[in-house]
Amino acid sequence: MNLKKWRYVGLAALTATVALSLAACGNSSSSDKKSATSSESKTLTISVDKGYKKYVNKIKGKFEKDNNVKIKMVNKDMLDQLEALQLDGPAGKAPDVMMAPFDRVGGLAQQGQVAEYNPVSGRYASTGEDAVKYDGKHYGAPVTIESIVMYYNKKLIDKAPTTFDEIEAISKDSKFAYENDKTKNVGFLAQWTNFYISYGVFKGYGGYVFGDDNSNPKKIGLNNAGSVEALDFMTNYFKNVWPKGMQDIQANQNFIDDQFTKGKTAVVIDGPWKASSYKEAGIDYGATVLPTLPNGKDYQAFGGGKSWVVSAYSKNQSLAKKWLDYVSNDANQKTFFTMTAEIPANLKAQNAAKEDGTELTTAVIEQFKKDDPLINLPEMSEVWDAGQTIVTNAASGKMTSKEAADAGVKVIKQKIEQKYGSK
Repeated sequence: MNLKKWRYVGLAALTATVALSLAACGNSSSSDKKSATSSESKTLTISVDKGYKKYVNKIKGKFEKDNNVKIKMVNKDMLDQLEALQLDGPAGKAPDVMMAPFDRVGGLAQQGQVAEYNPVSGRYASTGEDAVKYDGKHYGAPVTIESIVMYYNKKLIDKAPTTFDEIEAISKDSKFAYENDKTKNVGFLAQWTNFYISYGVFKGYGGYVFGDDNSNPKKIGLNNAGSVEALDFMTNYFKNVWPKGMQDIQANQNFIDDQFTKGKTAVVIDGPWKASSYKEAGIDYGATVLPTLPNGKDYQAFGGGKSWVVSAYSKNQSLAKKWLDYVSNDANQKTFFTMTAEIPANLKAQNAAKEDGTELTTAVIEQFKKDDPLINLPEMSEVWDAGQTIVTNAASGKMTSKEAADAGVKVIKQKIEQKYGSK
């Protein structure tokens, strides 16, 4: 996963660990029942970030009672825990249960570090279930969902635009002319040099990353006719609408934030992690789903989030999977939203969140329904930088859209071949 490229800030929080080793399990014979009630200590290790500690403490009692176990937590960053798993697992020091971003699940599964787990039927949207699937099998229970959305300044425009035709009208309004170059316009801004943000445009025009619904890395579609059309559409904004600074991959995010929080920009596309800074800046903002593209198709972004996973090294896999069943049920996911304000993956809990949450909560939930699951194949790590370069080469005019797309795909194929071979 390349967090720097897609700014998936919401993923970078979570971990702690709870150790719980399961003593004699067995059938329902009287001797087994006697063993189950012995004085042997049974513990299950669960790793969560300190931000989830109160939540786990809140819900763990019933699980402990029902399963005659004791859960003990220790804090460790989610990503640090995943990095440690490869060594700690074989050494018997890894937790039984931990959390993982959607886009790490495939790599963990490929490496044999997480156990198969079938999510309880009916609890999730297909986007959520597919996000924890690798090579036709599931490897986790979705916890949270995230998606980029559209923010708009309610003091600058009367209502949220629903199409890019309306966005184009805003981008021609002299009210939003850039103060340092009146020939340019900042009414609408999006960090399309960031492939996490621009992917939905490629997808909406018929482009794709990997073939067979992003499951086949041998086939890459970022230079097909749809992808080239998407690049033409985005390049128009870079060349003819936005200030040249929007091409600067080091500074354009700061520029967008500055223009929106100073009330210069009416509409931006970004993630839910931006809401707090907008609120702190005193912006009366609204949030809604992404606008329809000029071809009438949805801006189909990446649907991200986090999941519970079970260590493949765990000696308590049966009990660990019971925890995944338990922690992802309707009631516990509703409690999760109440205590963390993060949007739950469970559909019934989402409905409760929409009732009790904010406009942003509803926007993320509704946009996630349109989204593509965040790609969890290990080969995706070779796409983020190249996807950025494809856009910047076209935006700068150094290459045509077709030339930029072809060059980028060539790099992706070469890197995948070098790292993963031709298998």
